[in-house]
Amino acid sequence: MDWTTVRLADVLSERLVNGRSVRTREDGFPVLRLTALRSVTVNFTAVKDGDWTAQEAAPHLVEPNDLLVSRASGSLSLVGEGALVHEPPAPTAFPDTMIRVRVLHSAVNPRYLAHLWNSPVVRRQLEACTRKVGGGMYRITQSDLAKILLPLPKPDEQHRIVGLLEEYLARIDAAAAQARTAASRAAELSRLMTAQASLGRLSGGALAPRELPPAGTRDGMVPQLPADWRWTRLETIADVARGVTKDARGQWDPTAIEVPYLRVSNVQRGRLALDDVPTMRLPADRAKNFRLQPGDVLLTGGGDRDKLGRGWIWEEQLSDCVHQNHVFRVRVKDQLLHPKLLTWHANGFGRQWCERNATQSTGLASIGLGVIRLMPMPVPPPSEQQRLVELVEARTAALESATASAERALVLADRLRLTVLQHAFTGRLTHANGPLGHQESLL
Repeated sequence: MDWTTVRLADVLSERLVNGRSVRTREDGFPVLRLTALRSVTVNFTAVKDGDWTAQEAAPHLVEPNDLLVSRASGSLSLVGEGALVHEPPAPTAFPDTMIRVRVLHSAVNPRYLAHLWNSPVVRRQLEACTRKVGGGMYRITQSDLAKILLPLPKPDEQHRIVGLLEEYLARIDAAAAQARTAASRAAELSRLMTAQASLGRLSGGALAPRELPPAGTRDGMVPQLPADWRWTRLETIADVARGVTKDARGQWDPTAIEVPYLRVSNVQRGRLALDDVPTMRLPADRAKNFRLQPGDVLLTGGGDRDKLGRGWIWEEQLSDCVHQNHVFRVRVKDQLLHPKLLTWHANGFGRQWCERNATQSTGLASIGLGVIRLMPMPVPPPSEQQRLVELVEARTAALESATASAERALVLADRLRLTVLQHAFTGRLTHANGPLGHQESLL
């Protein structure tokens, strides 16, 4: 195999250059954002307006075939990521968060370099020389980049590898796009079905207006319900409570115990995300008072406006778990409403209702305890509730299976992408010995 290994420094046509820090200014000179490097080629829609004149920006303009590399990030996997410049749609500068790399085209095909840079071959080297600095940030320097080793075949072979590699990657990307579309459609169908079930649209009866006494909230036009359903307020069918506020004094209380607590980020629409659940120390009596019980519904009360009121059901996944003050605990009284019907309604109708009734301050939206208690709730007769839940769960089982299959396909696509890149830059990428094999059909 006629390959050589060279340092990046040995194939540079110009010295490495850091960008320059620039303040944002409306109608200023276009400057790339760091998110522009999220793919193999630079995304020129990810720009801001910088406080530069064209003359000031001139030394930092990007040109076709430049490789731009990120200098720092709070995530190790994003430090050193690189993207190739094609034809900029307009003169555009790069900021101090990037390093510009220009290579000798006689030695390195720029498209070959861009793919190589995002392959495991270079990624391992980048992460090995990345340093952790203050504030939880990771950083890489020009001298680090200059030492990166590049496996290079002859120019003709580089061209062949690029063509074959991009063919394989295009096939993987197309299959991954189909999987993402399938997962999105399945999720949308599931949301539609649960929302319809909670409003009686799957009950088969005629719909008619049902009275909902005013309570000083912005209810909008409440939907019609079947004849044997009724509208009421959340507070009439459930106890609603705010969670605990984290208090440093609990660290020193001799009776304090350490318990897991759920934040807004743990409570998603239709599921609980429990991969990262922090703990806090609380006096034993407070921990007992705030402890979640199986069947409790958790609803969010703070964050982005369109995410208020989202939630799901607690099923004792963690022992002695509590919830923070921006998460509401809804405990249904006397089995008046099935918790799944309650959450399906909150995640559908309740989403728009919370947006209308929320308050906003400094980018953070919130809905108060007194307000959330007034959310309109449709209540079917007891005999209808379990039948509806079973009906929806039977119909959504196939959708959940389709979503799981699509998610597995996306994981496989990521693995195949890395395999293709590894093969490409270790001399093993050929038409006869393609890395996809039967795995492509699984996508």
